[in-house]
Amino acid sequence: MSRSADTANPALYLHVPYCRSRCTYCDFNAYQLNDEPGSAFSDYAEALVADIRNSPPRQVSTVFWGGGTPSLMPVEHLARIFEVLDQVHPRDPGEEHTIEVNPGTVSERGMEQYLKLGINRLSMGAQSFEEEHLRLVGRIHSADQIENCVMYARNAGFQNVSLDLIYGFPTQTVEQWRTTLDRALALAPDHLSVYQLTVEPSTRLQVQLAKGELELPEEDDMVAMDDLAEEVLSAEGYLRYEISNWARPGRECRHNLHYWADRAYLGLGCGAVSFMDGWRIERIKAPTYYQRAIAEGRSPVVFAERRGSDGALKDFLMMGLRVRGGVRWSELEGRFPGLAREQILAFMERLPLEWWRADSDRIELTRRGWDFHSAVTMELMDVMFSF
Repeated sequence: MSRSADTANPALYLHVPYCRSRCTYCDFNAYQLNDEPGSAFSDYAEALVADIRNSPPRQVSTVFWGGGTPSLMPVEHLARIFEVLDQVHPRDPGEEHTIEVNPGTVSERGMEQYLKLGINRLSMGAQSFEEEHLRLVGRIHSADQIENCVMYARNAGFQNVSLDLIYGFPTQTVEQWRTTLDRALALAPDHLSVYQLTVEPSTRLQVQLAKGELELPEEDDMVAMDDLAEEVLSAEGYLRYEISNWARPGRECRHNLHYWADRAYLGLGCGAVSFMDGWRIERIKAPTYYQRAIAEGRSPVVFAERRGSDGALKDFLMMGLRVRGGVRWSELEGRFPGLAREQILAFMERLPLEWWRADSDRIELTRRGWDFHSAVTMELMDVMFSF
C-alpha cells in the first residue's frame, strides 16, 4: 500500500451552489436563483455551519470558496460561517484563502469586508473581454465590469488577484483572443487560468452545437489561440506552472497545487468532494436535499470509496504530470515503497517520445505532452502496476 498522502494539513474547499444565471457551458454543481437570494443563502449558510460542526476538527492549510458564485453570498452569512470555521478548522492567517467572484457581484466595500474576514486571494471569472462572447454563453457581466472589479480589489488592498479566461468561443477569432489577452494583461493580474472551451454533455451549449445553431472555431484556430497565450503570457513574465495556469513568481495557486500533489483535502457543502485518510467522499449535490439531510440529523455523504494502491499511484501520476517539473523520483518512491522505477519508465515508453522526458531527478511531460494529457491519462488507466 502507498504511504498516506496526509503529510500536511488538508486543504479545505467550501461550496456555494447558487448563481444569478447558468452559463451555457457550465456542468458544475450550480443552481440558478429563482427568487430573492436572502432566504436561499440564509438556509444554506446554516446547513453549511452544521456540516462544519459535524466534521472532525482539524487544522487546515489553504481555503477555497467555489461555486456557483460565492460572491453572491451576503457578507453577514460568510461572517457567520467563518466564526464556526475558525473554531473547528483553524486556519493559518498567513496562508492562502481564496474566494471565487464574478464581476458585477461585489463592490469595493465588499472587497474590504473580505479582507477583514481573512480572505486574501480573489479568483475572478472574467472569461472574455468580447461582449458578444459574454452574451453568447450567458455571462451576466460586461467587459467594463471586469475592469471595475479588479480596480475595487486593488483599491481595497488585495495583492493576489487571478483572472479566469476562456478561448474557443463560437465565432471567436485569433485576433479577438489577442484583444482579450491584452485587456487582461493591462489589469496586471497576479495569476491567470486559461482554458479552452469544453463542451460538456447535457449542457445548453452542447445542445446548441448539436442543433447547428452554433459552431466552434476550426482546430487550427484553437491551436493558434493556445500558442498565442503561450507567447504573450511568457513575454510578460508569467510562468506556465500547470497545463492551464500561469502566475507571476510566487503567485501560483497553493490550493490547487495541494490537489495536484495528491494531498488530503476536505470538501464541505452540497456536492463537495473530500479525499481524507485514503477515502474519497462525496456529499449530496442538490442543495435542498443536502439541507434536509443535515436538518434531520442524517449524514449528507452519498458516496465513499477506499482508494487502493494501484489507484493511488495512477492518481499521483495523473495529477503530478499536470505541473511544471512533473514528479520527483524521490517522492514517488517514498510514497510507494517497493515500486520499481523501471515500471514507471516502461509505462512512459508507451507514449510518443516527444511527449515526455526523464532524468535521474524526475519525470515530466513536455509542452507537447501537456497538449495530450488526457490521452496520457487514458493510457495510464490501462496499466496495472504491482508493488
